[in-house]
Amino acid sequence: MTVSLICGILLWTKRKEVFDHSRLFLSVFCFYVVGKLAFFLVSNMGDYLTEFSGMLFSPQLTIGGLFAISLFICYPIEVLRPCKLRGKWLTVLFLPSLFALLFLYILSFRELHSFNDLCNYIGDFDVLLRLLCVVMVAVISLLLLFIPYNWRKSSADYHWIRNTTIIAQVLSVFFYIHVFTNSSVLNILHVIWGAYAIFHFTYYELAVRLQPPVDKESKDSGQVSVENRVCELGDTIDCWPRICQVMDEWEEWRNPNTTIDTVSHSVGTNRVYLARSIREHTGLTFNDYMNQKRINYMANQLRRDPQQDHKTLYFESGFRSRTSAYRNFVKFIGCSPTDFVSSL
Repeated sequence: MTVSLICGILLWTKRKEVFDHSRLFLSVFCFYVVGKLAFFLVSNMGDYLTEFSGMLFSPQLTIGGLFAISLFICYPIEVLRPCKLRGKWLTVLFLPSLFALLFLYILSFRELHSFNDLCNYIGDFDVLLRLLCVVMVAVISLLLLFIPYNWRKSSADYHWIRNTTIIAQVLSVFFYIHVFTNSSVLNILHVIWGAYAIFHFTYYELAVRLQPPVDKESKDSGQVSVENRVCELGDTIDCWPRICQVMDEWEEWRNPNTTIDTVSHSVGTNRVYLARSIREHTGLTFNDYMNQKRINYMANQLRRDPQQDHKTLYFESGFRSRTSAYRNFVKFIGCSPTDFVSSL
């Protein structure tokens, strides 16, 4: 609870430093967790939860879990597609939770104390409602994998989406086990993992995440998409000319999702020949070659205009992590961006 409260306060005080609502969504989730834990502690001191204390598949726990995962997923969606989770889309996301919460106060829920009770009364509306909530938790926790996005306007990449989905899935697994076993030990593990998730995303938001420039849409309007393009140069023993076309003309290094497999597909060769050709002509591995391209772009832009924002250049060059961009800048240039500008 302390971790959630501190992170929530930090995010709330810094919410206006970014143009989207990412910090607002994450801070609201933190405060929700604090309120839920405080309510649980206070209720256990009294008799409010007595009727649900020994229940399997508790309606409060089930419906509350659906609302919690809906609130949690708002932050990664906002990172993935800034300023899109508004109005009708926000309503659609929370509509199942709102309907379930409404039924929580108008229906009389049957007590289930074993799996036999669950099987015997599975046809009852209140039991079906709880099962539907559990299914919706699984659907919402996987939502990020199915949302299309433009990497030029998003702070996320495939690696971040995968890790975030894994965190959401682990939260869901703890939730499922707790719902069906009513185990206090698993409830504690659920709370610990939730605290880790909050700390992880707070650190990412405040120290790692690179914000897409606000006017990025106008800058990108004249750029031609190079996704799914394949170089049509004739087959040669050395694929270096095709690599140069992909990197220098198409600038695939700008895409944070570019990997040796995607470049191999664009060049029309396999990853072994691609890596060998890059090493023969540059002496670098594929990852170092990509990062060197990005850092050289940053250095050239700073030479043209030393007053440019470093974080914006990090983003435009294909990085999505401040720490990774800074580390590679020092690696290839030999000094920090600030020292580099001072030496100009």
